[in-house]
Amino acid sequence: MWLVADSGSTKTEWALFDNDGVHKQFLSLGLNPLFLSKKEFNTEILKSFSSNERLDVTKLWFYGAGCGSEKVKAKTKLWLKESFKNAIIDVNSDMLAAARATCGTSKGLVAILGTGSNSCFFDGNLIKEQVKPLGFILGDEGSGAALGKALLKNLLRNQFNASLSASIYKEIGLNYDEIITKVYRSEWPSRFLATCAKILHGHRLEKEIAEIIEVEFGRFANVIKMYDAQLPVHIIGSVGYYFEEEIRSALSKNDLQLGIVLKSPVSDLVDYHLQNN
Repeated sequence: MWLVADSGSTKTEWALFDNDGVHKQFLSLGLNPLFLSKKEFNTEILKSFSSNERLDVTKLWFYGAGCGSEKVKAKTKLWLKESFKNAIIDVNSDMLAAARATCGTSKGLVAILGTGSNSCFFDGNLIKEQVKPLGFILGDEGSGAALGKALLKNLLRNQFNASLSASIYKEIGLNYDEIITKVYRSEWPSRFLATCAKILHGHRLEKEIAEIIEVEFGRFANVIKMYDAQLPVHIIGSVGYYFEEEIRSALSKNDLQLGIVLKSPVSDLVDYHLQNN
């Protein structure tokens, strides 16, 4: 049995498969090795798989947020080996997962737009160029966290009309002080900010919200323009999936073309590894 995982900071999607197809596909919590201890990482895996399932895995491709450096890849591989003792394990970044899922073995520009954001130029084999994403405080343009941050900034500074502000406060379910605490005192502020992007999506046709969305995806387009390649921009992630038309418009205004948009790369990664094993 083979196993592929695509892990962001919020969730991990797994698929157990072989030449006969996918036998099990499900979600667990995110497994970012930069944010979790070895114990936390492996505890989540033990919750997700029976002992027989873990022993049956002979090949494992783990694509994860935070797995960009060789040092982190090596550490993550050792952690995974404790649970999947019979598996040959390959660890790579979630950016490579996005590139393989959308481009296969062709070259392209690829972006991840989920809780955070990332992008690259892929030559059909390797990631050859990557603009540093910088995280949700300094960067992550176009991400759920960036959209949520823009929404809250306008909300807390009373920049919306009274009706819209009341509606958003009600949907968030928190007052001013509680929002500030969530942003500055919670363990996962980027996750909280990204949940606010869902509220923004629900009001996206209102003028004040549409302007925020246009500005934020304009910033994302400016990041993509840093790449010296005239290629369609393929996007993976829930933000890309739900805001597809707004992103298409922002890219078009910057002479860029939207390519493939996928909510999740896992099904396409299964196909990739069946074809390229």
